[in-house]
Amino acid sequence: MKRMMTIALLSVALAGCGEGGALNDTVQISVRESLVATCTTAAGEQIPEGINVDIRAVCGCAADKVMDGQSVAELVSNPPSPSEAMSKVQACLKELGPVKVDAAA
Repeated sequence: MKRMMTIALLSVALAGCGEGGALNDTVQISVRESLVATCTTAAGEQIPEGINVDIRAVCGCAADKVMDGQSVAELVSNPPSPSEAMSKVQACLKELGPVKVDAAA
């Protein structure tokens, strides 16, 4: 989480150097990648053996939902709470289809 905030704060500082355009897109991509990486790491540690989930797709979906309609500055000044982030992950799990359980597990 500290890594994500550091990247986000650095990104906001860089965004102040210019307005919109390619720099803003780069910042958005960087923040999204950080959210996905943090989610993937945290979720990967919690998925029991034998459960097959495309966690990268779920985390990408959740990151998109967290960022939807918000600027990087808004995300930094008002980051989603763990319960808000979890609700996005749960919504994405429902949208992306059922979780698969390996029969051998």
